[in-house]
Amino acid sequence: MNPRNWLWVGTGIDLIVFFPASYLAVGALQIYQQSDRSAEITGVLLLFFALPVFCIAAPLAAWRALRRGRSPAHIGGLFVAPLVYAAFLVAFLMQGA
Repeated sequence: MNPRNWLWVGTGIDLIVFFPASYLAVGALQIYQQSDRSAEITGVLLLFFALPVFCIAAPLAAWRALRRGRSPAHIGGLFVAPLVYAAFLVAFLMQGA
C-alpha cells in the first residue's frame, strides 16, 4: 500500500476519533463550568481539549509531510500520536474510576 492510501486511512481513523473526543471535551467544559475552577480541573479540561486538536492537526501535518517528501515512518508517527494520546486519556479515566 502506498503512503497516500495510508494517509487516507489515517485521516479516516482520526476523523472517527474526533467525534467522541469532541464530546469528551464538551463534557469536560461542562464539569469545569459547574466546579470551583481549581487548577486540577483546569488541567483535566486542557487534557481533554488537546485530543480534538490533535485529531485535526495530525492529518494536516501528515499531508504536508507527504508533500515535502518525508519518510513513511514520519508520516505514520503523525497519525499514531492522537491514538496514543487517546489511549493515555482512557487510562487516565480508568484510574479515576
